[in-house]
Amino acid sequence: MAAVVALVVAFCVVAGLPSEAWAGRVGDGKPAAPPSPGLKRVLDYIEGQLDRYDKDLSELVAFPSVSALPDHTPHVLAAADWVAARLRRAGLQGVEILPTNGSHPVVYGEWLSVGTAAPTVLLYGHYDVQPVDPLDEWESPPFEVSKRGGYYYGRGVDDDKGGLLEAVQAVEAWLQAEGSLPVNVKVMLEGEEEVMSPHLPAFLRAHAARLAADVVLSADGGQPGPEVGGISLGLRGVVGMQVHVETAGTDMHSGMKGGSVPNANHVLAALVAGLRNANGGVAVEGFYDDVAPLTDEDRADVAEYHFDADQEKESLGLYGFTGEKEYGVLEQRWFRPTLDVVGMWGGFTGEGIKTVIPRAAHAKISCRLVPAQTPEGVLAKVSEHIARHCPAHARCRVIPMGGSCHPWTNPRRTAANDAAAAVHRTVSAKEPIYLRDGASIPALTFFQQELGLAVTKFGWGLSERIHAPNERLRADMYGKGRRAWALILEELARRQAEAAGVREEL
Repeated sequence: MAAVVALVVAFCVVAGLPSEAWAGRVGDGKPAAPPSPGLKRVLDYIEGQLDRYDKDLSELVAFPSVSALPDHTPHVLAAADWVAARLRRAGLQGVEILPTNGSHPVVYGEWLSVGTAAPTVLLYGHYDVQPVDPLDEWESPPFEVSKRGGYYYGRGVDDDKGGLLEAVQAVEAWLQAEGSLPVNVKVMLEGEEEVMSPHLPAFLRAHAARLAADVVLSADGGQPGPEVGGISLGLRGVVGMQVHVETAGTDMHSGMKGGSVPNANHVLAALVAGLRNANGGVAVEGFYDDVAPLTDEDRADVAEYHFDADQEKESLGLYGFTGEKEYGVLEQRWFRPTLDVVGMWGGFTGEGIKTVIPRAAHAKISCRLVPAQTPEGVLAKVSEHIARHCPAHARCRVIPMGGSCHPWTNPRRTAANDAAAAVHRTVSAKEPIYLRDGASIPALTFFQQELGLAVTKFGWGLSERIHAPNERLRADMYGKGRRAWALILEELARRQAEAAGVREEL
């Protein structure tokens, strides 16, 4: 029986699957193993390249690779060329720019010289960025890295150009300092994450054999704080839609017709107001049917995070928090779904006033989803709600908009999570915490659905002002991240070697 248990544990470690026996082992709170002589040389190499790493960040951020805007497609392609060249300089082999069914390609590279004795790690990141609007709120040009007050500023310095560079720089350091890596590595960097990776599922299916791996490490994502690490257990999914309201075939004079004809803006405003209830929740029928209640373990994770609502309120200039009254702020973000109106327009919106009754009005809606909810199911429920509450004097329709993805969940105990936790203990000298995130990274779900691969988030930014003006990355986190990437590659190899040793003893 002991031999069988040992074999199961070894298999789970290698495959990245949960194992209660393994979970007991990683619960000892120990840091990663002392660095090997090779790892020490790698870390020394990293410390000698800091100016070059700053140059990397400046050069990559200079590409306005905004995937959401068609006019920026040439810049996205130019960024892909730069990334491919950087992978080649790092020493990766088989570097290619691979087309997708869309306009923005995937950049791929590999180093597979260790053989089957070591795990194969697929490194994921993205080189596209969000739009920079409103431009006048930037304190420095968004596509020029500005370093001030211990921060790098610029669009993508954190999300995700700085993140992917940390991983690439760590791989390069191993290859330059040691001529080898402790694990087999495949690097996959996409150019559509900021538009919800609509072509990634088909790409993964088409390249499944090439992308075969034991585990995925994501360079996209962040840490809960500069001095404490986090192991992510889940992200919310997302679905977007647009509501169209029409009340007539033409706009009308507000004096001649006003008061006797329907106003599309009024109809839309009533529909939007009816999407929420007095408790702060979503009023769409059946919206919460598939939402699981919080467990004691969930609440313990929230408490361990030590979220400071007052500090966030002050830093964001909030007048107050809203939402479901029976849940705390962090509980809502981690475990509850959302429905937000993210854009509305209708009638005359230019400077001054035009006395017109609009014939049409529109709203964009974004819903974040939690486990067991599906984009298709939520879209159907919102559509049914709008149809049910649309007045007889209007025509209302809902159409899907943008990409969507299912929620991503991650078992608490996997081999890669345990390796990441050990690295966190080493670089932060503290026990990492388990957390969730209200945001979405579609690729993480797609890796699970299409390739059956477990994913560990291993990004090292603090998600400060990402998607907003003056995005920034702490300079010390840029350095901490690449050191952590160097450590985890050796830690994963060590853990698989130990598992192999268990099998040999059998």
